Amino acid sequence: MGPIRALCKSFPIGAAAMFAVLLATGPILAQGFNLPRPELQLSVDCENCPRMVTLPNGMRMSQSHVTRAEFEVFARETGFERTTWGCAWNYPGIPQENDQPAICISYVDAGKYVEWLTARAGIAYRLPTVEEYRYAAGGGQPGNYWWGQDVGKGRANCTGCSSDYDGKGTSPIEAFAPNPYGLYDAVGNAWQWTSDCHDTECRERVLIGGSWSSPPADLRLTKTIWNAAEIPFYTYGLRVVTDAQ
Repeated sequence: MGPIRALCKSFPIGAAAMFAVLLATGPILAQGFNLPRPELQLSVDCENCPRMVTLPNGMRMSQSHVTRAEFEVFARETGFERTTWGCAWNYPGIPQENDQPAICISYVDAGKYVEWLTARAGIAYRLPTVEEYRYAAGGGQPGNYWWGQDVGKGRANCTGCSSDYDGKGTSPIEAFAPNPYGLYDAVGNAWQWTSDCHDTECRERVLIGGSWSSPPADLRLTKTIWNAAEIPFYTYGLRVVTDAQ
């Protein structure tokens, strides 16, 4: 358990309660320079809701991928089961723990989760756009990745990222350092569904961020892929956002 998650778990959270945690963090190392990390404003809108980070533009984004444990609460309370083709979040085809990203998620599945979360918290959640994700994941830094031009070693989970998880499967959401905006797995671990359409009829939706089975180039925020809205895959997951208040 990471230090931020341990701190947040020390607060009792009721089903309709919200709390915010302000954390002054130390500098981060990127491309050999110490960069100041802005103060993090973290909030949780309800019990079993994702922990949210307030970004500099005022939008809030889930600090990590929606986890298997968080998605399980939704599935249990709604009786969610996919009836279409493909893998399922609880049978993804690779070993997983509860603190790893929910995967085998289709765009349609992600939409159902967002609807449930909105009703549970009383706050309008949605999936990010591609540009919103690029802004958040980039952390205000130039370069191919938020940490620099080269993929380096042990910065993210991908095939070729030189970590203990390379090509093996998903990793715990706090296995790698967060980006300057406080997001864990800003790239890598699982592709993220966005609200952007790839075709004029929105039958296909765009994903961004790369995954555990991706080469390093797929983690660049200029890279996107797309698939039919009802298709799940064992590298597809999600994050959620709320608009600036």
